[in-house]
Amino acid sequence: MAKRLMRSVLWLAMCATPLAGALQDPTAPPLAPPAGEAAGAGIPLTAIKRVGPRRLAIIGGQEIAAGGRYEGARVVRITESEVVLRRDGETTVHKLYPQVDKRPRGK
Repeated sequence: MAKRLMRSVLWLAMCATPLAGALQDPTAPPLAPPAGEAAGAGIPLTAIKRVGPRRLAIIGGQEIAAGGRYEGARVVRITESEVVLRRDGETTVHKLYPQVDKRPRGK
């Protein structure tokens, strides 16, 4: 009886293994958008970090604070998820994860 039960459990485990490969990890960070689809054409926003009360944007491998410049554009504001740049009077918002729609809880 125990041998038969073990065979059944083993058979179920082998059948369920291919199905487990289709599941996504809910703790994994969102996938990066394909090249050319990033918000803010040509601005490689990699990360936003906080150093004490200040926030720094990592753009093209450079740490830039609010008021700093990147390729002729001034960094106007840095929030937890986006950087606002102004160049020649034109303002653009560059999101760290453009494909993520952050909403308040319960909405």
